[in-house]
Amino acid sequence: CRRAARAVAAAAARRDVLAIGTLSLLGPEVAPQRGDCPTCIGEVDNTLGSCASAPSCLSSYDDRPGHFITPWEYSNGSRRAAMQKLVDAVQTVGGVVQERAGDEYLYVVFPSEQGLLAALAATDDVEFLLPDDNDVRVEIRSASRRPGVPDGGRQERRLELIRSLLGWELLPVIRNRQRLFKIIESPWDSFGPTPPAGIEYGGRVFRDNGTPD
Repeated sequence: CRRAARAVAAAAARRDVLAIGTLSLLGPEVAPQRGDCPTCIGEVDNTLGSCASAPSCLSSYDDRPGHFITPWEYSNGSRRAAMQKLVDAVQTVGGVVQERAGDEYLYVVFPSEQGLLAALAATDDVEFLLPDDNDVRVEIRSASRRPGVPDGGRQERRLELIRSLLGWELLPVIRNRQRLFKIIESPWDSFGPTPPAGIEYGGRVFRDNGTPD
């Protein structure tokens, strides 16, 4: 029995060492900034942030493939009722509400998984914006605190689970796709809107006319 107990303890120690080693390779989590920068947390001029060059980020305000997520529309009813349903749904799936600004803006944190998987997961910052009393649109942004580490679809699956719990629909969006080959879509197509001048966006810095340096 003592031998078995020692073996179990040794295996647990190896798992902890592996988790710590993996975590050191991935680097620490980086908390989001607040303010009016393109990737800052918070509602600015009735919009949410984009994703810039962070790969583990989704935003309904970032039209690029791999970052764009379709906004939602809530069913008939008041914005206040929709916001309360949204709060209940995110808490059901483990979200911790950090900020609620009336019936318009909600900021939620989903803590990183514990144990061995903590080395491969991350805390996610998720924002929802219900911009107008006369509009049933729900804008979304979700970003990992380990922006350089792919999330394996974790954030998209969570958002889809929340939407399914609410029973809300996807809102069709006409995306600003500019085809390089005109008649067919390709991986080299570009997307709008044009990033703000001087802002690093996907590893490039854009001039005042919207063209990359």
